[in-house]
Amino acid sequence: MDFFAQPELFKFTSLTGVFIGLIGVIVPSLVYRGTKGEKYSFLNHYISELGETGVSKLDWVFNLGMMLAGICIVIVSLSLGLVLPGFWAKAGLVLGVATGIALSMVGVFPMNKIKYHTIAAVAFFRGGLLMVLLFSLAIVLQSSENPLVPRALGLVGMVPVLAFGMFLGLMWSVRKEDRETLDTNELVRPKVWKFAVSEWSIYFSFVLWILVLALAV
Repeated sequence: MDFFAQPELFKFTSLTGVFIGLIGVIVPSLVYRGTKGEKYSFLNHYISELGETGVSKLDWVFNLGMMLAGICIVIVSLSLGLVLPGFWAKAGLVLGVATGIALSMVGVFPMNKIKYHTIAAVAFFRGGLLMVLLFSLAIVLQSSENPLVPRALGLVGMVPVLAFGMFLGLMWSVRKEDRETLDTNELVRPKVWKFAVSEWSIYFSFVLWILVLALAV
């Protein structure tokens, strides 16, 4: 495990994962045309719609990007969990590995396979919330005189934690009405859709969190 316990590996894999993740969503969104011929909008389309086979022209770019980004999250979590001291870091490691695997499964099972896609996506949302929260606690509670990451940066994690929490709360409120939250079939798409905006807030805040940590280590 000494191979993973290196700040340099964390930094390199974090930046690589961010780059892959950005390419995976930006490139497909530029040529996307929905079932009604509409262009992709960050305001009313789910992220996963970029990987919907038969709809998204570059679905394979998105799906491959999610698989590779998920692998990067696994490595990032192993590295950060080993270089940070304490129980919370090790707990974050476990949840981070699970979150990375879940993200990869989002690419393996695109929206066409809605049952398995939903399982993978919800696992990512829940795991991501706990992953960020646990690592943030580990950063804030570092006991050494020379912390690996400035303790104040643990507060940055509260941004994605809130984003994850808001989206999961929205999902829970709709599921009470016995509706499939991630299924867009027969959806009357509003110009600004709270579910899409909330999901994209997770993406951007999660990327921000990883970038901040990568540049601070």
